[in-house]
Amino acid sequence: MAPRKIIDSHIHLWPQSASNESGHSWMTPDMPLARQHVLSDYYQASQQSPKATSNIEVDGVVYVETDRRYDAPSGDLAQWAENPLDEVRFVRSVVEGKYGERDSRLLRGIVLWAPMNQSPDTLRQWLSLVEQAAGTETWKRVKGFRFLLQAIRDQEEFKSLVLGENFAANLKILGQHGFSFDVGVDQHSGGAWQPEIVYIAMQQAHEGVSDEQKVTFIINHLCKPDFRNDTAPGHEHIDYYRWMQSIEKLSRMSKTYMKLSGAFSELPERPTSTADVAAHIKPWVQQALKHFGPARVMFGSDWPVCNVNGPNDDSPWVLWASTVEKLLDDLVETTEQERVWSGTAIEAYRL
Repeated sequence: MAPRKIIDSHIHLWPQSASNESGHSWMTPDMPLARQHVLSDYYQASQQSPKATSNIEVDGVVYVETDRRYDAPSGDLAQWAENPLDEVRFVRSVVEGKYGERDSRLLRGIVLWAPMNQSPDTLRQWLSLVEQAAGTETWKRVKGFRFLLQAIRDQEEFKSLVLGENFAANLKILGQHGFSFDVGVDQHSGGAWQPEIVYIAMQQAHEGVSDEQKVTFIINHLCKPDFRNDTAPGHEHIDYYRWMQSIEKLSRMSKTYMKLSGAFSELPERPTSTADVAAHIKPWVQQALKHFGPARVMFGSDWPVCNVNGPNDDSPWVLWASTVEKLLDDLVETTEQERVWSGTAIEAYRL
C-alpha cells in the first residue's frame, strides 16, 4: 500500500541559539524543549527516515511561531521585537538551504508572530520589516501570523485587548494583505470565556469587509479543551457545554478552520495507547467534525510540544498520528479523510 501523504499543519522549530530563556520566556532550563529542535529531529520523531516502516509520509509542514521573547513595546520596533525578527531570519535560513535541500522543500508554509496588541501603524511597519528580513523566497511562504492569546488569564485584560479597536483593525489589515490569523486560545487553563470572547472579535474583523478581503481564521488545538470534563448526554460538565457552544458558533464563521492538534498537553494523564487516547478525546473530536466538517479540519502534530506530556515509551508524534487515524476511521468517510490529512491545510494556508 502506498504511504498516506500528509501536511503537518502545526510544528515548531528553533535553533540552539534560541533554546533558552533569553529566546523564549516560557523556556526554563529544566524543560525537555530547552534544546535545539530542527527538521532533522522532526524526521526522526515522525519516522520519516529512509528505513522507517511508517505508512505515513509527511509531504509538507507549516511552521508556527514559537512565542519568542520581546521587550516592552517602546521606541524602535526592530529593537524591542529583535527576537521575533531573529525568528524570521532563522526560518529564512531553512528556506535558503542552510539545513539542506530536503528541509527547504518540506517547509511549505510559515506563520509568524505579529504585534496584534499594538496600533495598525505598528503592524504595517512590522509587515514591512518582516518582508525585508525574510527575503523574496521566504516571504512567498509566509501565509499568516499569530499572537498567542492563551496566556492572558485575566478576563478583563483579555477582553480589553481582543475587543479593543486595534485588534479588529489589525485583523482586517491581515485580511487585506491575504494573510491568515492563527487563533491560540485555551479553554482549559485560560477559561471557557476565552473562545467566547475571541468569537466576538472574529465577527468584528469580518464586519463590513468583502469576502475576498476577510481574514482567514485558523483555530489551534480545538481551543485546548479540558479533557477531564463529563461529556455524557444530559450530564455534560458546564465547561464542556460552553466549549460545544463556542465550537458551534465558530464553525458558522466564514473562512474559519480548525486544527486537530495539541491534545496531549490537555490530557489528565500521560497517554499510553492509541485506543485509549482516541476513546478519551472522541467526544470533542466528534463535535469539531460535526460542526466544521472534514473540509475545514486539518491534522497538526504540535511537535515538539507534543513531547512534553506525551507517552514515555513511544514517539508522541507517531502515537498522535495513529490516534487521528483511528478517530477518522471511526468518524469520517474514507473519501473525506484526505481533507483532514492534507487538503484542508493546503486550502487554508494556500500551499
